[in-house]
Amino acid sequence: MAIPIKIFDVTSKYERNMLDQFNRFQEYVESDIARMRRLHESNRLNPPEIMEFENPWWKFWRRIERIELEPTALTEAQFQALLIHRRLIQKLQYACEGATEADVPFLPFLREYGYRKMISEWNDQHFFMYRPVVECNGATVELSHLMIGPTHIYLIEWFDGDRSIYHVSKQKTWIHQPFKGENTRVVNPLIALTRTEEIVRQFLPSYEGVIQKVMVAPLGYFDHVPETRSTQFISRTDYETWMKQVNTRAPIVKAQQIRDVAKLLDATAQMPFRQFLDQ
Repeated sequence: MAIPIKIFDVTSKYERNMLDQFNRFQEYVESDIARMRRLHESNRLNPPEIMEFENPWWKFWRRIERIELEPTALTEAQFQALLIHRRLIQKLQYACEGATEADVPFLPFLREYGYRKMISEWNDQHFFMYRPVVECNGATVELSHLMIGPTHIYLIEWFDGDRSIYHVSKQKTWIHQPFKGENTRVVNPLIALTRTEEIVRQFLPSYEGVIQKVMVAPLGYFDHVPETRSTQFISRTDYETWMKQVNTRAPIVKAQQIRDVAKLLDATAQMPFRQFLDQ
């Protein structure tokens, strides 16, 4: 699962010191897994089961009898699912300083298509910024999603239509043709990607890796894709192959990758998490 490091303009723990906080998170995860494994092996993750029954009428001093039963042990699959859920919450708490598990129902971006795909399908050697807000030339600008790997920075726009067709155009809007229903127009995402690329190159002028603009429709298709292009168009037919290539070329986190992330974080706007919730 990829590691979120910035959500919009919410203050992130990683902004203090990227390398230090990354190392702390890794240590915390290792110790948490070990602790949860001990609890699992001693069958202490589930609460004990309580059975209640009424005593005969003459036992008026103790009408209700309670018996505590041994809790049902989690299967290994259930235990792994529990660890995944905990990891999602822990990653959120580092990306959004001050967030708690109780806040999860009030954070709609956790259920958005792009967030779910990035955190679940990219490996842990990638850091991502979910529509980060940066300060540029005296103004705040919301960018496309950034996925920072060891050798690549992907600038991403996600499309969630199931079997939809997106008609690529140089105009300000594209036609979205759903599998069922009427066609609609969507703002040309290339505008946001181009702006994002310009700003990222401004913040990382000496970046030696690849900065790649990507349109991703895991369940849909693109039509009228230009033959000569600087943007990748990943559709339903090649999404799985592309994801395998992306994760294969990111086997380890590199020191320069951490430094690049830190520079990008330095340029982002900061808003306390509680203030973000009140918006």
